[in-house]
Amino acid sequence: SLSAAGGSMWDFQDNSLYYQDLESGALPVRLLDANDNGQCVGFVDLVCIPGQEWIIAVMEMSHADRENSTSIVAVKAGLGGPAGCGSRLPVILESGSDFYACPVVSPDGSNLAWLEWSHPHMPWDQTRLCRGELSCAHGLIALCNSEILVDEDSCAVCQPGFTEDGKLVFASDNSRCDFWNLFSFENGDRVQITDEKYELGEAHWIFGQCRWLDDSHGGILAIATQQTGDCLVRVDLASGECRVISEVFASLCQLSRGCAMSCNLVAHHADRPPEIVSISTRDNTGYLEKPKQSPGHRGHSDPVFVEFDTTNNEVAYAYFYPPFSSTTCAIEGTLPPVVVMVHGGPTARSTREYAGLKQYYCSMGYAVLDINHRGSTGFGREFRQSLAGQWGEYDCKDIKAGIDFVVKKRWVDPRLVFIRGSSAGGYAVLRALTRYPGLFSGGASYYGIGNLITLSEITHKFESRYTDQLLGECFDAIKSRRDNSRYVKRSPLFDMDKIQCPIILFQGAEDQIVPPGIAYEIVDLLKQNGIHHSYTEYPDEGHGFRKAETRIDAMERESAFFAEIIRDEISSLTI
Repeated sequence: SLSAAGGSMWDFQDNSLYYQDLESGALPVRLLDANDNGQCVGFVDLVCIPGQEWIIAVMEMSHADRENSTSIVAVKAGLGGPAGCGSRLPVILESGSDFYACPVVSPDGSNLAWLEWSHPHMPWDQTRLCRGELSCAHGLIALCNSEILVDEDSCAVCQPGFTEDGKLVFASDNSRCDFWNLFSFENGDRVQITDEKYELGEAHWIFGQCRWLDDSHGGILAIATQQTGDCLVRVDLASGECRVISEVFASLCQLSRGCAMSCNLVAHHADRPPEIVSISTRDNTGYLEKPKQSPGHRGHSDPVFVEFDTTNNEVAYAYFYPPFSSTTCAIEGTLPPVVVMVHGGPTARSTREYAGLKQYYCSMGYAVLDINHRGSTGFGREFRQSLAGQWGEYDCKDIKAGIDFVVKKRWVDPRLVFIRGSSAGGYAVLRALTRYPGLFSGGASYYGIGNLITLSEITHKFESRYTDQLLGECFDAIKSRRDNSRYVKRSPLFDMDKIQCPIILFQGAEDQIVPPGIAYEIVDLLKQNGIHHSYTEYPDEGHGFRKAETRIDAMERESAFFAEIIRDEISSLTI
């Protein structure tokens, strides 16, 4: 078996596929050279077929005259052959949909299941669960008798997998089941296993997620996302009973099999960096074996989960971090300034996991308000989908409602309110500064979206219809430029003259999702309107800064920018 000797991997540097023997320590063997396969962008979601030397993966290809295409492919490892075996072509098993993800193979190697979806849906809107029979013989592989198992309006499937006895299990929401619960597919029927009011799945923003594992005792260990954090539960497959078997962590991720009746996962805490913890399943119940605890950071802010009223008689959520130092230059005896943080996506989720940036601001005497506006993941499908058609409206109203909440509680100084965010969070920053200009003292936008028209014309395939969904209006090169279009009405670029506070902007020169051209439009208008601003562009950085030196430099520039605004505010108050 391929998996017994080692594993496969994809090299980000050359987009090729490699095999690494884990026992001999030999150098990686290149299985497939991307240069021999046209415009191969790369491979994700690698999985081995038990007892076979075949690797299943999702492959992406670029095309000069159309959108990139994706497919599910098989690559023959051929480890008995020469090391330079990079010329073989992948075998396409399934193609035709816009996107593929999560291929999983049954324990006996006979079945392949996967997810697929097509424009205009995002994977948390609507996906299809499919299955087919694998045939491996005489050095050949084929996928036969493919069928769609789940394809339902307003139903998003995620986290498919097979139990040890071959049962296909997956997480799904639908019109009758607001949260991602566990289901199985048996004898041609979809069977609901759990009926909980918390998430057992998550939005498919990245590949390689794993939120449940078979515990070998008729149950499943699963990550359950609740309002205030994640815990581990054991699900009895026969009864559907869910039993919590761990404390509530800030967040949990990446369940994986351990050794000797155990499995591992990454646990994030509120007071220290993440750790790997081990879970034992030896006694048919499952329990948490706590690792050696690393000490919490000296001096840190413990977040408070808050729920507050917003428009339309609805609620939104946030984590509030009080300052644990008074070294900021605010006026002595006054309430602290606050940094409002807005996550990206906008279908992401703020958690209470330890983050250096939040603690950095708290150490300087700022409070931090980390918003989970309508549209955030982790609070059910209805809450997540409530931003559809309302992007730039509900998220901004929730930001203002959150600020009003902490001001009314007298937790922060209403004269010193700052806001920061990246990507969709950066858009929320720009949008909030133009909608509520008198509310903020300053803002920081990281690769934020100023012009939704430009974004729709140049962004990548995965999100190319996302803006249509969020605005509730399909993009049209002519109609979307008219004054009554939502693309115009909700683009901060056309309201930049309303901004009344300084703003600092950051951009990656290699960003292909929100390219630098979008930032240049913003900077030009800031100059024209005489708005105090700073713009920094980093070479060799894309969408989401990866280099430590870049992140440190941006953090120092941002905090210095805010501190200067506070000093100016204090000077004006004391004159």
